[in-house]
Amino acid sequence: MSRRGGDEARTEASAEARQAGFTLVETLVCLALAGLIGVLLLNAVRIAGGASAAASRAAGAEEVQSVRDHLRRTLGSLAQRRPDGSRPTLGGGPDRLVAVLAPDRTLERPTEVAATLALVPGLAGGLDLRESRSEREGTGGAIGEAIGEVILGRIAGLAIRYYGAPSDGARPLWQQSWSRTDRAPLLVEIQVAFLPQDRRRWPPLLIALEAGP
Repeated sequence: MSRRGGDEARTEASAEARQAGFTLVETLVCLALAGLIGVLLLNAVRIAGGASAAASRAAGAEEVQSVRDHLRRTLGSLAQRRPDGSRPTLGGGPDRLVAVLAPDRTLERPTEVAATLALVPGLAGGLDLRESRSEREGTGGAIGEAIGEVILGRIAGLAIRYYGAPSDGARPLWQQSWSRTDRAPLLVEIQVAFLPQDRRRWPPLLIALEAGP
C-alpha cells in the first residue's frame, strides 16, 4: 500500500471516529434535555394539582361560610317581635329544629314562616342538610305547603344544642332538646360533621336568639 493510500485510510478512520463521537454527544444532550423536560412537566403537574386542591378548599370554605351566615340571619331573626309584641319560638331536638319567623319587610318576608332544619339522606351518599319553609296564616294559623332545599350536601352528621332555662325560675343550662312554647332558648349551637376525606371544616356556631325582655 502506498503512503498516500495509508494517509487516506487514516483520514477516513479519523472522520468515522469523530462522527461516532459527535453522535454520542448528541445522545447525551438529548437524554439531558429529556430529563429536564420530564422534571419540568412533573413540577407543572404538581403545581396544577396543588392549585386545584387549593381552589377546591377555598370553594368548600366559601360554601360553609355562606351556610353559616344564612343560619345566623335566619335564626337571629327570632329575636324580632311580632306586631302584637310577642316573639316567635323555636323547638327541636339534637338533629332537627323548627323555628317560627316573624314577618320582616326588610327581608321580603311579608308573612310568618315556619323554617325547619333537618338531616335527609343524600343522593350522592352521606347526608344532606335541608331547610324547608312554609308560610303560616297569622299567628298560630294553618301552615302552607313546605318548600325545601339542600343548603349543605355530603355531610356526616348534625348536632344541635339549646341553652336556656327549662322552666320559669330555673337556671339556664345546655340541653339536647327544646320544647318550651312560650319562649325561645337564649342560644343555639349548631355543629356539622363532615366525612373523613372531606377537607371542609365547621367551627362551632353559636347563635343568640333572645334580645332581652
